[in-house]
Amino acid sequence: MKRRVLGVIALLLSMSMLVVGCSSGSKGSTKEAEKEQSTGDKTGTITVAYKAAPPNLDSDQSTDWTVTAVMNHVYEGLYEFNASNEAVPHLAKSCDIEDDGKTYVFHLREGVLFHDGTEMKAEDVKASFDRWFSVNEMGISVSEYLNSVDVIDDYTVSVKLNSVYAPFLNVIASPTSNQKMVVRPASLIEKYGNNVLEEHIGTGPYKFDSWVPDASVKLVKFDDYVPIEEEASGFAGKRVAYANEIDIQFVTDESVRVSGVETGEFMFAEEIAQDKYSQLENSENTIPQILDADVEGMLTFNCGAAPFNDINARKAVAIGLDLEELGTAQIGDEEFWKLDGCLFDKSTVWYDENAGKDIYAKNDLDLAKEYLKKSNYNGEPIVIVQGKDDTVESQGAEDLKAQLEKIGFNVEVELYDRATVMEKRSQKEGWAIHLTYFSVWNADPQVWSAWVGTNGWITNWDDEDSKKMDDIFARMLVELDQDKRYEIVQEWYDAFWEYVPYVKTIDYSRMNATNAKLQGYANYCQPFFWNTWVEE
Repeated sequence: MKRRVLGVIALLLSMSMLVVGCSSGSKGSTKEAEKEQSTGDKTGTITVAYKAAPPNLDSDQSTDWTVTAVMNHVYEGLYEFNASNEAVPHLAKSCDIEDDGKTYVFHLREGVLFHDGTEMKAEDVKASFDRWFSVNEMGISVSEYLNSVDVIDDYTVSVKLNSVYAPFLNVIASPTSNQKMVVRPASLIEKYGNNVLEEHIGTGPYKFDSWVPDASVKLVKFDDYVPIEEEASGFAGKRVAYANEIDIQFVTDESVRVSGVETGEFMFAEEIAQDKYSQLENSENTIPQILDADVEGMLTFNCGAAPFNDINARKAVAIGLDLEELGTAQIGDEEFWKLDGCLFDKSTVWYDENAGKDIYAKNDLDLAKEYLKKSNYNGEPIVIVQGKDDTVESQGAEDLKAQLEKIGFNVEVELYDRATVMEKRSQKEGWAIHLTYFSVWNADPQVWSAWVGTNGWITNWDDEDSKKMDDIFARMLVELDQDKRYEIVQEWYDAFWEYVPYVKTIDYSRMNATNAKLQGYANYCQPFFWNTWVEE
């Protein structure tokens, strides 16, 4: 169990601040795209500004989410996630789960074309699976369950596992950290093998045209795209390429992104600070696109060293925190944050409104002091390690210091650059608490970003309680029945709040911006620009 999951955690940890969340909520424009093919002024170019350039464009070779934000237009999965966060067929028509959950038989859509004009067939899907299992970090972690990938006929592929792996369909559809298994031509995979792809041939509504490293990517409309007919929902359903081109610019300076979307140089600008909301809202040229509570904050303990190897000390923190005060310190405007004790968003099938009941946001200072007295804490300084270049973290650390001192802790705050923080928190000594945040978007509880259990993520947690979490995850892994699996997930939530290896703090919202001329934009997860057009 440990080896399988920790590979995913290392992958997610390497993303650090490059989180991305999926949420259908928006305080901006969410008009549905028209269903007919584009005409007149809907054609043209959509120019967008992303905040950072990816190292390459091969989703199997990088954990940088910008790779998928760009290449989701080019490549597609057998399954994709809809707006309810359910994996549904896309390039596959259906999937039969056989052999007591150990065999997945994918039936492919016929007539789907690659950008080179060839038809997608089973040999291409097998080659894509083989590469995914060998190169993609998520695929590698799942490969220990793999028996074989077999072509049954031109439109049927079988994936046989040596044991049950319940989240398999969710994982191959997941856009998180480039986990998704996308389909490429066997000829392209044969040419590049496990090396970084320098050419890109997919089945998506847009074709790869050109890439200027650190500057831009140009995508062009694929005239022979074969869409699925189901209604558009999240990443799933019908995709229509209205614009002839998508011009993606990488613009690190936020002020340039903001001014560009205001003037119409950009139709979309990524990740704008929340304090710019009024500016965007009051301009007739811009629409703020708020990703509703798509990030969850976490206070993580070093559970491998005193005092937080003692559950009483951890509970003192969990029970004594004033999360409303912390949310105000970290984010400010309460329009951009909320409190919720569940680890999964209420839009998902994994939500439990009772998660954290009687402990989350309890804010009972007297009870917290009682727990601290029962702990092994003897007054030594506890160190909060945070990044100095992130105001959400640094402002939160200062407020947290003041709150913990009221409980009775002696607290020091140490601020470092990002690389030093990552090095410090990987150690078993020298730190006690770290405030961080994760995407609320997770394909499945089995691959939850901040996985907890024996030696999971950064907590150095290895005791009888952590092994109980391991057991819960092991049972979750092999339960295929959704209702029964949900019951195990609820058990996981209960254990999380009983043992508190972390404390969930707040859910908060990131903000993008669109120009008012951009129509049909779906404010969902990673930005995408099929089903959108520019209205002149």
